[in-house]
Amino acid sequence: MFKVIIKNFLFFILISIINKQAIAISGEEISAKVSQWLIKEGIKATPVFPKNTFYKDCNDEIEIKKVFQNYKTIKVNCLDKNGFKLIMRVQTLKNDENKKITKPKMVTKASIKNKIPKKKNKLLKIIKLKKSVEKNDILELDDIETVLVEKKHQTSFFSNKKDLVGRKLKTNLKMGQILHPRHLFESFDINNGDIISIVSNLGNVSVTVSGEAQDSGNLGDLIKVKNLKSGKVIKGYVNKDKKIKIFR
Repeated sequence: MFKVIIKNFLFFILISIINKQAIAISGEEISAKVSQWLIKEGIKATPVFPKNTFYKDCNDEIEIKKVFQNYKTIKVNCLDKNGFKLIMRVQTLKNDENKKITKPKMVTKASIKNKIPKKKNKLLKIIKLKKSVEKNDILELDDIETVLVEKKHQTSFFSNKKDLVGRKLKTNLKMGQILHPRHLFESFDINNGDIISIVSNLGNVSVTVSGEAQDSGNLGDLIKVKNLKSGKVIKGYVNKDKKIKIFR
């Protein structure tokens, strides 16, 4: 008789477990659903939830959403009328969690030197010759061109063509030569030996004759000039367009 009671009791427990599994959902199943949802959201994380806990099976859709802006707390709702509502913690994984730990490399002076980025030399705009020129030539615009070169070792150069056009050369230079101040005579509006116009003003009368500069000078300077017609050397003020003005 006792054996029959024990047998019926065990049978009852077995039936209860079967029925419970048929009408319930486990914490492990809920965690699996949350894990799938997290993967779809692009989040590497593991639900923290008791797997051996059972809840009434959900005959409707299970809604999963985050509680806050991050994914550390998840809300799980069964949309049945009397369905379960759960709050679940989630442990997020670090991006570098699965990376292998490598032995740190030895830091040497050579490795530090190699890591230091090399400074790029600044490029400069300079003027060089497009063709060969000779001593006493007057530079023209077609004689020169602008190029970009590294700043290294470049000193006393010209970068503006206007500073060179009309200047007189002291020496012969080859094509491609970078022009330096030492290659040129001093820059004057009128140079010694230039053929100029002597303008003499006497009241309302103005007389112009050809002359030769005996000095070099800039605008407004008083220099000596020679009247080519009379051979007389006189003084006058440097004016524009190679003119020397004489005031009487």
